[in-house]
Amino acid sequence: MKKILYKTGIILNYFFAGLLVFSYLSVHIGPDKIPYLALFGLFFPFLVLINCLFLIFRIYKKKAHFFISLIALLLGFNHILDFYAFNNKEKEPPSENTLKIMSYNVRMFDLYKWANDKNAGNNIFEIIKQENPDIICLQEFYSNKKNNWQDKIIRAQKTKDYIISSKKGSSYSGNAIFSRYPVVNHGFVEMGSTKQKCIYADILKNKDTIRVYGIHLASIHLDGDDYEFIKNLKLENKDENIKGVKGIGSKMVLAYKIRAREVDAISPHIKKSPYKTIVCGDFNDTPVSYTYRRIKGNFKDSFIEAGFGIGNTYAGNIPVFRIDYIMHSPELSTFKYLRINKGYSDHYPIIAEITL
Repeated sequence: MKKILYKTGIILNYFFAGLLVFSYLSVHIGPDKIPYLALFGLFFPFLVLINCLFLIFRIYKKKAHFFISLIALLLGFNHILDFYAFNNKEKEPPSENTLKIMSYNVRMFDLYKWANDKNAGNNIFEIIKQENPDIICLQEFYSNKKNNWQDKIIRAQKTKDYIISSKKGSSYSGNAIFSRYPVVNHGFVEMGSTKQKCIYADILKNKDTIRVYGIHLASIHLDGDDYEFIKNLKLENKDENIKGVKGIGSKMVLAYKIRAREVDAISPHIKKSPYKTIVCGDFNDTPVSYTYRRIKGNFKDSFIEAGFGIGNTYAGNIPVFRIDYIMHSPELSTFKYLRINKGYSDHYPIIAEITL
């Protein structure tokens, strides 16, 4: 019996080590080539944890097979560094020019009352007002005559300029950038076959011109039935489980493919930026993904520079993923990073203070 358990343990160890290696491949191989490979990247943190437990157990038991998980973990150590930040103290603010920038998916300021909190929209606005950033990048922005968040932000921030990706009549929606400093140029980047637009603004502070991109990539679009299935999963109902998992899996794979097309359209534009650049947005993807690698390139991730832990930004049903980012050119430097732990939207707002 002990031999069977021992061999089973080794097989499982190899199995989970192999899955971890597959998660590394998902960063480099687009979902259009091997669709379901992207899902391994999604489960990366859990695979790391399982392999760490195998490693600790085998070292404790003084078993020779500890190398299985050790090798798998070392192969992807750079991905672990993208996922987990190790900064243990706040950096001293520099004396030279700095910029405080916020990125926040405001979920239309809770227009349709998803939060079951009648004050959610006002609470979202109050966070923006209290933090008082120099530049605000909002995703899922919405403003109309009745709920004029646009004017409220302009008055609160003393905005010089702003840009919003879509206007219909008196309503504004989509991505938005508000700046306390003058916008000397702005534009839109078409995102492949999707209707969404990436926006950018060239912002002048003193003698520095900084290009800021506002991005919102495709979400999975799970519906009420999908969430109900996840919430009430019953192990004994195998047929329903298979049907539910397949349905969610196919939606996830489709979203991965769409995001891959979007970043393949955006990335060349970002690389050609004539100025030092900051990229903000809701990528709807984790740091172990094709999406993250394509946009990041040689940029710095503000969270990795000045954050700590896993820095999850998604406040929905599975609140363990970091999917919102502030990145910047390597010539810039983040000296402070903050995630505000207020769940008025399904995303937490993030703030980076950057040295120009």
